[in-house]
Amino acid sequence: MPSPILTFPPMGIDKISTLLARNQSHCRPISLAFGQSDFPIQKYLDLTLQAKDLEKVLGYGDIAGQMSLREKISSFYASTLGVHLPVSQILITDGATGALVLALGLLVRPGSKVIIPAVGYAAYPRIVKMFGGIPISAPLDAEFNLLPDRLPDLITAKTAAIIVNSPGNPHGNIASLEILAEIASFGIPVIFDEVYQLMTFAGDFAPSGTQLSGEHFVVNGFSKSFAVPGLRIGFLIVPPSHAEAAESVKVLLNICPNLMGQLLAERLLKAHQSYLRSCHNFFLATCDRYYVPALRNSQAGFYGIIQLPEGMDSMTAASILAKDYAVATAPGKDFAETDPGFLRVNFTKSGQDVSEGVRRIAEFLAKVNPEHLRSHSLGVSSLSLS
Repeated sequence: MPSPILTFPPMGIDKISTLLARNQSHCRPISLAFGQSDFPIQKYLDLTLQAKDLEKVLGYGDIAGQMSLREKISSFYASTLGVHLPVSQILITDGATGALVLALGLLVRPGSKVIIPAVGYAAYPRIVKMFGGIPISAPLDAEFNLLPDRLPDLITAKTAAIIVNSPGNPHGNIASLEILAEIASFGIPVIFDEVYQLMTFAGDFAPSGTQLSGEHFVVNGFSKSFAVPGLRIGFLIVPPSHAEAAESVKVLLNICPNLMGQLLAERLLKAHQSYLRSCHNFFLATCDRYYVPALRNSQAGFYGIIQLPEGMDSMTAASILAKDYAVATAPGKDFAETDPGFLRVNFTKSGQDVSEGVRRIAEFLAKVNPEHLRSHSLGVSSLSLS
């Protein structure tokens, strides 16, 4: 009898978007759910394509990605982090998720185990399972980083990889280079997911796995850092020992990456940190105004975390908000096996949408649990788990 087809249940964020589209309220729909920045990139950069540019993108390109883009990425790491990356170790992929798929495809075999953050990007366990692997959840510290001293208890002969997400989704945490180095010291390949690496609020670049030695992989891309998810341009940095194998697998995934996206991506190696910082400050001020408990110690990315009353199911809360209040959020259930009891919101949307969205969330929280908001109105107006 053939094996059953591998399927995954829809993620909560997708269900919430459907509910928002069908909501019966008379309010203007507001979506704070998905991870796309509203950074007005065309105000800062000319994205016009001339006829001569179009001629360059109508044929097949290089399997590993256009050399000119790979050289710019290499130069970027050299200038910002002082890291020398040969272009042979850089492969352009279909977004950062394509880089994750490629890295895990190289490392995971049926029965392999992959250590992932207990709260993290919803695709991690799904991609691991897609290759027949077994995701193993690792506990996090108070700053939402992996605990290196807990990893030896999880590592076995079947451990194929450890996934580290820093800066992290959904919490915006940043692991120090010391923590990254300790995680990389166990002799297990580490996949450093750094898709938010250029999006710190302080203006400095977050520590990177590229600064460490060893047989490790680094995932990055342009969708988050430069607010262009439609280009679908990511990249994977592979250790020299895997460069040839990575290219041989990659050609089966997409032959060559989107050439038009690569052409535009070459113009985008400038961060939009000041925009993120102002959006984050506005979000926190808005939460304070409405006494909504928001995590304050995020350091990167464009997500705010709103804590729900103890025992409240995040999917239920997000569903009610979408149906009755016409505001979409990402339920915490999407990021962990056990519901962490929060809603993730995108704070880079327009100031009007963020302000009105938070106001509606406050209205909902006041209705279902007045004490939750009242406790924050007495001086504990935001949450810090540091």
